[in-house]
Amino acid sequence: MAKATERTLMIATASFWAMHPDGTPYVVQDGRTLLWSDHPAVGENPHYFKPVIATYETPGHVEGRIEQATAAPGEKRGA
Repeated sequence: MAKATERTLMIATASFWAMHPDGTPYVVQDGRTLLWSDHPAVGENPHYFKPVIATYETPGHVEGRIEQATAAPGEKRGA
């Protein structure tokens, strides 16, 4: 079985314009452009990209605890 090629999602750390191999110009925007690590713009300008590190916090997640959704018996909630 063939081994899958690993790709990393990269984010631009600087704005610049580049030319796609088919001759089409395109703009890369700092902090906004996401490209796979095998994209020509990343290969030609690796110093302008860094890997994306994804983090996720669940709604209600505060300081390592989950917020209580309802009041306990006898407890009042609200303003």
